[in-house]
Amino acid sequence: MSSAAHALPSDTQPLRNLPPLTVLDELHACLRAVGEQALTHVPPAKIEAKILEFVGPLREMPDVEFRAIDALGYALDLALFTPSLMGQTAVDRLMRSGKLITSAKREAALLLRNSVFRLIQITQGLGKDLYEAVDLASGETLVLFDQTMGLREGDSWALRTCFYENAHLSIGPVTPLDPAMLEIAKPFINHGRSLKNPLRCAEALYRHFIRHGDPMAGVNPKAFEEVLFPFDKEDGPIHALAVRWADFDTLPEPSAAEMRLLRGESYLVAVRESLSACCAAHIIKNKGLIAAYERILVVQLETIHRRNSAGIRTSHETLESLAQDVKEAIRDGHIDSSAAPLFEELCRRAKLACGAKTAHKTSRDELDKVLARIQALRSKTVAQGCTEEEALAAAGKVAELLDRYGLSLSELDIKEQSCAGEGIQTDRRRRSAFDDCVGTIADFCDCRCWYETTSSGHIRHIFFGLPADVAGARYLYEKIEEAFETETGHFKRGDLYNSHASSQRRSATSSFQEGLGAGIRSKLDRLKEARTVKTKASGGRDLVPVKQGMIEDEMADLGLNIRSIRTNSSKRILAKAYQSGRVTGEALEWEEKIQ
Repeated sequence: MSSAAHALPSDTQPLRNLPPLTVLDELHACLRAVGEQALTHVPPAKIEAKILEFVGPLREMPDVEFRAIDALGYALDLALFTPSLMGQTAVDRLMRSGKLITSAKREAALLLRNSVFRLIQITQGLGKDLYEAVDLASGETLVLFDQTMGLREGDSWALRTCFYENAHLSIGPVTPLDPAMLEIAKPFINHGRSLKNPLRCAEALYRHFIRHGDPMAGVNPKAFEEVLFPFDKEDGPIHALAVRWADFDTLPEPSAAEMRLLRGESYLVAVRESLSACCAAHIIKNKGLIAAYERILVVQLETIHRRNSAGIRTSHETLESLAQDVKEAIRDGHIDSSAAPLFEELCRRAKLACGAKTAHKTSRDELDKVLARIQALRSKTVAQGCTEEEALAAAGKVAELLDRYGLSLSELDIKEQSCAGEGIQTDRRRRSAFDDCVGTIADFCDCRCWYETTSSGHIRHIFFGLPADVAGARYLYEKIEEAFETETGHFKRGDLYNSHASSQRRSATSSFQEGLGAGIRSKLDRLKEARTVKTKASGGRDLVPVKQGMIEDEMADLGLNIRSIRTNSSKRILAKAYQSGRVTGEALEWEEKIQ
């Protein structure tokens, strides 16, 4: 005896020994497949004529599209089971065609041919997809297997069933019976026996429901889903994941690969599409898809919130700006109005999820101290600007602070920190020689860096790493940027610059800056090597691989996929100006210490 049979009450003993639910599920799918195959033996014109007969008088109704969906489902049902002049149904013709090549399909076709149109009332639920029901015509008590919707006790329905080992499987449209519909069915009810002329009864009920019933009552849920739900698994990996998750009774925990997928798809357009899909799932009341898309959106919104909190995305990608985008999409009719409260609730859940990951941290005393020292260095300005020598001195100060701080940390202390991001906005749309130094600055401070183009087209540099390292990189960035301005000013006032013709002075300036950048990068590389040799014995620099591993993990968590691009440079380099800049960048030393 199966577990399903154990669930039946004691007064249904004749209906025991049900097949397992998995068997009923597979059989139901096979019945649908055979039904679709049988419909290929029906002329399309016959189906179209029945649809027009049903909806012809309804052309001016505002919901005629939804009523036409029901009309299609009902027309297919009638076409499948109405015999021809020779007395054969579409199922009969399929069975004689020899196209049913498996025994399972042949058995399903036989069950389908012997199906019965019934009027039933639900008396109680018996577990997942199983119901006890009574046939309103014959008075027979039966166990119903129905997957189309949650049937409620006391409700009456018109449906077609196939009988298999004590279970009656519903197949095709399921139509609610209100008092008006029961009045229409009354002439066909022969109490104590089956319906009189069930095909005519079905057609009369179908016609009345299409013209007077509620088209959103779930009569033909599969057809509604196809029209009202605009996405399927072929529309992208996010939708394929949602469809897969929707098949679970309880959502599974996302795998690492699934989380990487969701993090990588966390941006404005993708979130709007997921939200549209979630709203559509609510409209068709598909609980599996609702749960799946809500889970997807929480991960996407949490990722965007974490990115923004870390300062590593442009300002228009915040939860607040996304909420504004949702309002505009609703106003323009691109998304259902239910999206606004849904989005607000999902944002709340995303913020809670984000907070849960960062709530338990160790004391920030040491970190706060080093951040305060770096901030104090940033606040010191030199009226006449910053020379290249002062920039390299700043590198020494940052290195000493970070190394001193690193020596006080254990591997556990580092792993308990959260990475941070620092975005630096420029007023430039084209890359310059200074931009080539940013990667070296990041490497010097054990950070990762990249640049992005803002919505206005300007370059924005991002440093990402442990908070102290990012703060140090930001300070060093500013000092070297000032050095470029100061040293370029010195160069323009020098003899070498003035010796060039006016048509060459722009190239001379850019050549000098290229050389200056090369010299500073070379010097920073040597300084880092010296730091490594000096501090490796103390174990401080041995923590660098730990930092890098943390950075890579956090970038993966945030869905950041950084691509390297090759740029073709067509700059004209003047050798003497370049060499002057290179010498300036490499010549000076620093000895200043932190007090």
